[in-house]
Amino acid sequence: MRKYSLAPVVLLFGTGFAQAPDVVIRSSVREVLLDVVVRDAHGHLVTNLKPGEVTVYEDGVRQDARSFRLVAGSEVRAEDAKQAAEAQAAPPGPAAPNPPRPPVNPLRTVNVVCLILNDLNPETRAFAFESARKFVNEELRPNTFIGVFSLDASGLRPVYPFSNNRERLLKAVELAAVNQLPAMSVGSATVLNGLTTQVGVSALGSRGSGDDPLGSQHDMTFAATQGLREIDALIGLVRQLSPLPFQKTVVLFSTGLTRPPDQLEYWDSLIHQATTAGVTFYAMDVWGLGVCQDAPSGCLVPQSASALSVAMLHYTASQSQQQGAASLMKGEPAGQGPPPGAIAMELAHQDDYVKFGVSSANPQEALRELAERTGGFIIANTNNTDKLLAHVMEEVDTHYEIAYPPASEREDGHFRKIEVKLSRPGLHVETRSGYFAVPDTGEGPVTPAEMAGLKALDTQPRPHAFDFLSRAYRFRDTGGKAQYAIAFEMPTSNLTATPEEAGKKHRLHASLLALVKNAQGQIVERVSKDVPSEVSDDRLPAVQVELMTYQHAVSLAPGHYTVEAAVVDHEGNRASTSVVQIDNREQRGVGLSDLALVRRLENVDHPADAADPFQFTGKRVLPFVTSDLFAGAIPSVYFMVYPEPGNAAKPELRVQLLKSGRVLARRKLALPSPDQSGGIPMWIQETKQPGSYELRVTAVQGSSSTDRSLTYTVAGK
Repeated sequence: MRKYSLAPVVLLFGTGFAQAPDVVIRSSVREVLLDVVVRDAHGHLVTNLKPGEVTVYEDGVRQDARSFRLVAGSEVRAEDAKQAAEAQAAPPGPAAPNPPRPPVNPLRTVNVVCLILNDLNPETRAFAFESARKFVNEELRPNTFIGVFSLDASGLRPVYPFSNNRERLLKAVELAAVNQLPAMSVGSATVLNGLTTQVGVSALGSRGSGDDPLGSQHDMTFAATQGLREIDALIGLVRQLSPLPFQKTVVLFSTGLTRPPDQLEYWDSLIHQATTAGVTFYAMDVWGLGVCQDAPSGCLVPQSASALSVAMLHYTASQSQQQGAASLMKGEPAGQGPPPGAIAMELAHQDDYVKFGVSSANPQEALRELAERTGGFIIANTNNTDKLLAHVMEEVDTHYEIAYPPASEREDGHFRKIEVKLSRPGLHVETRSGYFAVPDTGEGPVTPAEMAGLKALDTQPRPHAFDFLSRAYRFRDTGGKAQYAIAFEMPTSNLTATPEEAGKKHRLHASLLALVKNAQGQIVERVSKDVPSEVSDDRLPAVQVELMTYQHAVSLAPGHYTVEAAVVDHEGNRASTSVVQIDNREQRGVGLSDLALVRRLENVDHPADAADPFQFTGKRVLPFVTSDLFAGAIPSVYFMVYPEPGNAAKPELRVQLLKSGRVLARRKLALPSPDQSGGIPMWIQETKQPGSYELRVTAVQGSSSTDRSLTYTVAGK
């Protein structure tokens, strides 16, 4: 006979269980508050729509709008400042119990702002950084997410992903401002500025050879490449922003853009794609009133910005002079006779140089055109940028607000598609593409991580990229409801580990979402957990052999339920889903929880949480969700006994252990008195001998009895 032990453990609950959430405001008395931005074909805001010109549809069904108004960006700014002041003035301490919940489901327009620092140099870097820093510090809104990018000779590079964290964004701006490669135009201008004196000697020295010793044409091509690379990078950014159902804005802090004269169609394509995708550009010329050619107090064309075009024009003029000099050497009148080979090749491109010099003479004009043709404006020729940068966000925040009660009252977690149609032609609408019908279950607003889980659960067929386990453990009955602990388990090795070579670490990010639905398909509870983490390279192998577990308790009235769960691997852009059934029948008499295999005990240094049935004094149980144990595992089983109130009989416990269907052991014992919560925690430890087992437990109190069983296996070596 193998070793068999049974020992009671006292579990101290608090004075009660987690209470059910406040009264849920159902869809019948709820409203959807929808933000809508309307622009014309040129990207400019439209602010004169009438209510009769706008119709809202949900899943193709027309909705009855109860209100329609234009909200100015200044109003949004004032409201944000008011809320911030109220939060700062609020006295410290816990919030008031049971605060009223608003009777609306706000679908605010999320502002996505791409902040790009472009082609900075020592003269402009300080001013660009200070302006970008002010923009982040003063204009970041609760519904605004800013991404920081650098655009230079190497292309568009992300510096920091979209975030609403002011402190981290300020650090990212500083990094982008100081960590840029030299611009291509600076190097080209330096070469071309010396051509007016050098080309004459070299070309005349190789008269008739047909050589192009300094490659002037290639220098112009090299400079034009920068303009093409910038345009191409911005087109790529627009394409990535296009599918986002948000207000999309690009703020470009730049010394100027180059439009190659032979690529104007490509330039127009950038503007067309931006207006079609609803992407608005705002630009700031970071020269401000800085270093200029002629006027120390400021001018329109900065020296470095125009150096390339000026060099091109000077160089073109020098070619005419050299042609005259070459003719005089041959005894011909100036301007007559064939020029030497090198100069002839350069003169063949003279028109190209002139066109390029003229088109790039004022790179600020390209910034202005990009901004104004996509609905924005340019900030230029000034060092006082605060009010103008504030005006950018005022335009971004200006929107229409439409409130309507949804025609469908079913809150089942599915995505409801929203369409806003206008009777006035030629206008572009920007709004939320829809929302997931999730009720207020006391878990707070839906987070981005939960949105990923909702999307996975709303996909057909549902994804299954990796395995994970989920289970619902029933514990005590109280107040007409049963407490269930929903548990999840997954190997960490299922997650994608993204290396960060500079930090010698890997990123892992998993999130869990579980929707508990009643028999009518309505969500009654929402469970979620988001776990982003960074692991050093040396610890990664040990972490990947571990199990990720999570448990969360919910209270359910009698009835049938389904638990629809999704685990998302954010680094790998993958997800898996599962469904667990709960048949919650009302139980009377002596109470007995489900039996749970124990994976590990953790020490806790705080009082037991009454809302967590896996906690008892000083300890917390981490359960195995799987019933297949590895070789050498020592099975331990945890459960709770709840004596029947008012029953004078002493409760007792009867236990049987079976292996492969044969009874190995029986035991009967009296139970100690329950603790102040009315429960008795129990713990059974088994042997590690391999085999298939069944543990049967019966709680008896007078004529009342309740049975539970658990089957499991221990693998052989």
